[in-house]
Amino acid sequence: MSDTITALAAFTLVEAYFLQRTIFAEETFRTVCLGALGVNLFIKALYGIIIWPFFLNPLRHLPRVPGLMNHASIIFDSPRGRMPLHWMKTIPNEGLIHMRDMICKSYVIATNHQALLDIMSTNTYDFEKPWRFRNFLARIIGFGMILSEGAAHKKQRKALTPAFNIKNIRSMYSLMWEKTGQFLDEMEKELMHNPMEGTNADEKIGKLEVGEWASRLTLDIIGPAAMGRDFCSLQDKDNRVAESFLNILEPTTEKMAFLAMNFTLPQWIAQRVPWRMNDVITNETNFLRNLCNDIVHEKRQTLAESKASAKDLEADILGTMMLGGDFSDTELVDQMLTFLAAGHETTASALTWACYLLTQHPEYQTRLREEIRTQIPSGTSPITHQDLESLPLLNGVCQEVLRLYPTVPATIRESVRDTVVAGKHVPKGTRVILCPYAINRSPLFWGDNGDEFLPERWIDTDKNGNQVPNNNGGASTNFAQITFLHGQRACIGKDFARAELRCAVAGVVGRFKFEMQDPKQEIHIAGAVTTKPVEGMNLRMQRVDEW
Repeated sequence: MSDTITALAAFTLVEAYFLQRTIFAEETFRTVCLGALGVNLFIKALYGIIIWPFFLNPLRHLPRVPGLMNHASIIFDSPRGRMPLHWMKTIPNEGLIHMRDMICKSYVIATNHQALLDIMSTNTYDFEKPWRFRNFLARIIGFGMILSEGAAHKKQRKALTPAFNIKNIRSMYSLMWEKTGQFLDEMEKELMHNPMEGTNADEKIGKLEVGEWASRLTLDIIGPAAMGRDFCSLQDKDNRVAESFLNILEPTTEKMAFLAMNFTLPQWIAQRVPWRMNDVITNETNFLRNLCNDIVHEKRQTLAESKASAKDLEADILGTMMLGGDFSDTELVDQMLTFLAAGHETTASALTWACYLLTQHPEYQTRLREEIRTQIPSGTSPITHQDLESLPLLNGVCQEVLRLYPTVPATIRESVRDTVVAGKHVPKGTRVILCPYAINRSPLFWGDNGDEFLPERWIDTDKNGNQVPNNNGGASTNFAQITFLHGQRACIGKDFARAELRCAVAGVVGRFKFEMQDPKQEIHIAGAVTTKPVEGMNLRMQRVDEW
């Protein structure tokens, strides 16, 4: 219908051209052209804002969020996902809830197993991230696998999957545990320099903001694992790489507003807005891109000179990709940017929220410390993947953290063709909201206590009466938890992230007892892409003997 209106307007302009040559003066011609253009714009606006959404759109019959919403209402939601969770609880639906933005564009929120299955698995390539969303994120993480779509994504996924198989992930536990040990030692030094009032150094009680330390730990893990480069950010408080990510991702209201602008305006306009954040993003991402570019070129040169074997190449993800030969150097840089950002920031956020939840539920902290110390004699003891993967409470705590505080609480897709979701026709151009924060707490999947921290959900009892981890939390479908999404677009690094989190939580809880510095402090959740506590996670920590 819209194309027909445009064609009619074009015909009117052509007709007007010939009329002016035979009848009208030049001034009359301009008036006719402008009038035709105005009529065309009016008809298109009338069709797009009133006729299509209220009379023709097949989604108009779905249960609907009252009123008109916009990007900002979701982006500035605190915590992001709170409103979709409320709608899931209060609006009866059969898998989709419809909402309109300020210009009556349709959005649907997926709420049940069938809708999530269709979007993330059955018809997954019918949906893509909107271009404005992708172009903005590409400034930070490049057009790596997270932002690729269609055939490009299939190719990249196939090439990268070998690097993330379970055998390779389990081989990285020793690196993760070694870095966790360095993390614990450096935190202990920090506590000695920042003792709590009324205590002395011998008591080993101090204060510490754990979020920044968590980010440094995961950066020092992903560096060697992804590209064979140890950034040593744990030992260097002025580390340039760590500082860059802090400048980009530190949760502030300004960054949220900047994000909203970039989702609203095309990048060629947004990048020209005289806003300080544009300079920050440009400077920091240029530094990170140049860093990744240097690492790729250095590795190419080293491999050429040393004639490294396939086993040497597979020592890190970058080497595996070079061995496959599927990526140009520019594409390798984009992939490294993606893994560097996503591979450390996500787990750092999860560790921060794990510490928070364990301060709110100290009984689990005590039980977990006992479980860890029973399995692992000391914080310096070597471990295998079985040592941590077999611990039921550790896995229960980590799963609950990932469920209740997904790093990316909401994401968006757009249908690139007419498709079907939960038995409903979804026309091309419809925006689809996937909300891990809401799905992971939805009463439909988790019952009335979906908002509660209950690690026991993830623990079963075997036939011998022993407690063992489970992978479903008691929910009837895997789609009840979509922190890492599912299907062909599921996070390829999900097992890597879980392994990192197990090591980090085991280390912190095994060595320290901790609580909030200010028990009355109210924590606000925010972040431009990932979620963090706005105030930081300020803890009072004490070493528990010499583990």
